[in-house]
Parts: sequence; C-alpha cells; structure tokens
Amino acid sequence: METNLTSFSHVDAHCHLDLFPAVEPVITQIVTESICTVSVTNAPFLFRNTQTLAERSPLILPALGLHPELVASHGDQIRQFRELLPQTRYVGEIGLDYVTKDQDNRKAQERVFTSILGWCADATNKVLTIHSRRAAPDVIAAIGEHFPGTIILHWYSGSLRDLRRAIKSDFFFSVNSAMLRSESGRRLLQELPHDRVLTETDGPFIHEGGAPATPSCVTSTVDGLAKLWSKPPIDVQKLIQQNATYALLPGHESQQ
Repeated sequence: METNLTSFSHVDAHCHLDLFPAVEPVITQIVTESICTVSVTNAPFLFRNTQTLAERSPLILPALGLHPELVASHGDQIRQFRELLPQTRYVGEIGLDYVTKDQDNRKAQERVFTSILGWCADATNKVLTIHSRRAAPDVIAAIGEHFPGTIILHWYSGSLRDLRRAIKSDFFFSVNSAMLRSESGRRLLQELPHDRVLTETDGPFIHEGGAPATPSCVTSTVDGLAKLWSKPPIDVQKLIQQNATYALLPGHESQQ
C-alpha cells in the first residue's frame, strides 16, 4: 500500500503504535489530524500486527524491526526478518544500544545490524529508522557514507563530531519533545540542517502532560523547533512536510 503523502499535515517518524494500551483512539487521531506515522516494531513476530494496524489508513507506514535491546532474547528471529523484509519499505526499530557492557551482547547486536543493513542495501529503496544510544560512532560507520536508501537517526544523542559525520552522509534525524527539553538536545538541534529534520514522538515511551505521547504531540515539537530556530510555526510545519515527503515518498532516492 503506497501512502498519499501529499495529503498529510504532520509527521511522526517514529512511533510504537502497537504498544499503546488503547490503540483505537490513536488511530482515530492519525486519521482525523492527517498525521503520517511510521509505526515501528521491536521484533519480527510483532510485524503482522503492525501490518494489520496499517490497513486502517494509508497514513500508517508499517516498519519491520528488531530492536537492539531485544537481540539477546529475539535475535533468533533474524531469518524471519529477512523473509518479511520484502513486504515493507520501512525498517525499524533497528540499530545498536551500548547501554549494556556485555561484549557478547554487543557483538550479537552488531551481527544483526550488519545483516539488516546488507539486506536493505541490496533492496536499495528502504527507509530505516535507527537507534544509536551510546553507539553513534559504530552505527554511523556501519551504515557508511553512501547507503542506497534513506537513513533516519531516531532520537540522536551522540557527540557533535559524530553528528557532523552523519550530516555529511545525508542522514535524516527524527526529533522529539524530550530533546527540546534538554540543553544537550537543543545544542544538537541547533547543528542540524533544517532540511534534514523530521518530527517523532517515540510514543508511548515519551510522556507529555503526564500521559504517553501520541502522534498529535508532534505539534508541540514543531512549536519548540519554531522557537529554537526563530521561525513561525507554520513555516516549520511546512518544512517538516517537505522533508517527510522527500524522505518517505517512493522514488526520492533517485534524486540524490
């Protein structure tokens, strides 16, 4: 199912739609507010449920994932991942997470991530939303400078040096309200080229107003970016729309 991205108002480039306790109100929100939403999954066995949710609206983009923190428990699903990959253009959540000090676990994460990157590179048209907590140098090095697809670093929190390497490689960055609330996050956002920025919620993991963030919460991120960049909110909204169209619409990679 291809999405008519010309009709969306906002974008949530990284949302765990399948993990909301009550998903129906969230889907209604996506539809009524025209929010293009990349619905990521944490393991291959969950992907069919995400596909089912995506059948409710072309604005929901189902992403196949294997979260690095689940590699220890679900890494044996990597074959299933490869079998499912042709069914979607969107991949995530994948990546590396070096919160763990377990070297065997890190190596297992790296093997899984490298395999997924290779399969996606062979496909040439995938959109990847990538986790890089405490692992930005290795994530950026593994992807390389000329990846044949779209790379979105989700909730980037690495160094400015690595950020500049990723910018040089034309990566996109999905940003959320939590980044705007921290000094380090705002410093990173000041460095980003505006045409490489997408909005995300990472809902339901991020909270706003004491409740899990839902896709409509991206409007507060747009407002925060407008303040940070000294731009009118409507201009930032239009910019994010343009960026999302370029990043997510089939065929853009031929323009690079």
